[in-house]
Amino acid sequence: MIHLANILIASDDAVFCQDLLRMVRGYGYVGDAVASLTEAVNSTRNEHPDLLLLGPTLAGGSPLALARTLRQDAACQDIPLCLLTHACPPSEKRAALEAGIDDVVIAPWSDDKLQAHLRPLVRIATMYVELQQRAGAAHGMGVQAATAVPPLDLPARCSLLMVGAVAPALRAALEGDAVVQAADPFVAEGLLDDSNFDAAILALPADTDSGRIQPYLDLCSQLRNNPRLFNLPVVAISDAAVFDETTAYRHGVSAFFPERFDRDDLRVTVQSLVRRQRLRWAIRQAIARTQGEASLDRGTIAYSRAFFDRYLADRLEFAARHGRHLALMFFRVPDIEGVRQRFGDEAAAHLRLQVSQWIISLLRGEDLTARTDENEFCVVLPDTPREEAAIVMHRIAGVLAYTDFAVKDVYQPVKVWVRVGASDYHPGDDVAALVGRAHQEML
Repeated sequence: MIHLANILIASDDAVFCQDLLRMVRGYGYVGDAVASLTEAVNSTRNEHPDLLLLGPTLAGGSPLALARTLRQDAACQDIPLCLLTHACPPSEKRAALEAGIDDVVIAPWSDDKLQAHLRPLVRIATMYVELQQRAGAAHGMGVQAATAVPPLDLPARCSLLMVGAVAPALRAALEGDAVVQAADPFVAEGLLDDSNFDAAILALPADTDSGRIQPYLDLCSQLRNNPRLFNLPVVAISDAAVFDETTAYRHGVSAFFPERFDRDDLRVTVQSLVRRQRLRWAIRQAIARTQGEASLDRGTIAYSRAFFDRYLADRLEFAARHGRHLALMFFRVPDIEGVRQRFGDEAAAHLRLQVSQWIISLLRGEDLTARTDENEFCVVLPDTPREEAAIVMHRIAGVLAYTDFAVKDVYQPVKVWVRVGASDYHPGDDVAALVGRAHQEML
């Protein structure tokens, strides 16, 4: 069965395990449960799950002991860990995070809340696998790249964007951080376009007027649809009567705090979110280092066809072995040939470069773009169902179609028309079948 992720649950509470398994299976994940520390360590080493969910209690040890053991194991230290518990004072939360646990979720956990916490961790697991896949393909072409990123400590200082009226208690909780304040979401949009932040803190107005609340909801939704800011942690602070937890998570908030929050709890939560954000960037940088002279397409910022062929065969084998989603989408731009005929090779090369830059800028860090033909690009989206890939494909095609390209020595805006096609992995596929279905869709 094709699934989104493989999850291991570690707890000696059988009812807790069964309830949690039922929930995560409903999200498209598969999973299993173990009751003891020894079983958890052995299963993690043997199966290497994408995510490990820790219950409050564990036979033969504690969740923190398990976390420390796995973080000291080079083969397991890249697996995200999430602790689900019924109560966790700030001091205990900090101890858990310092032990190597990536996130702490406190009951009650609704579907919206749990999915909001699990999805970012699953994406990190996807990024780690993508790094290993690309590094392996690059190594086969003589490009040396790391296959792992070491765990990060909690940051001492964070770069934060504060949106809304900042109460003294909030300012005091984040003392020592580099804080930029935006009076409202409209100002925040401009700051987010111009600067990089580790996280955004939304201090919602204590007002039941939906007209004042809606811009904050819109900002959250815009962030989750922005390829550059898709993973930016967002913390919402609000009176529950104004902006409840369920609504917050449905709009893309990473963590929710009531208006009367615990100062230490907020501080350590922000630190954990920022650490996760910096880990994503560290993995992205490691992935970028798989682009060397032998693996990079000459003339664009995409991977070469030779790298693509080597990589896709391995990626498809991984999807088949683990029952994972894998989607492809192709972009063919006939207008580049028209520019070449009218204005020459240099103008066509300049347009081709810009097209590759636009495509890559509209993707996630774990999505791979390769130039597969003269004026054709293929994007590989790991752990992505076809219907989601199709949405991304048409969004990119729309952006390209409405962009006025400024091409060297062409003294007028250049428009392009893009032919697109997508496919996804079906059991039994080989590379020719997977690519062939996408090409057939472009005809």
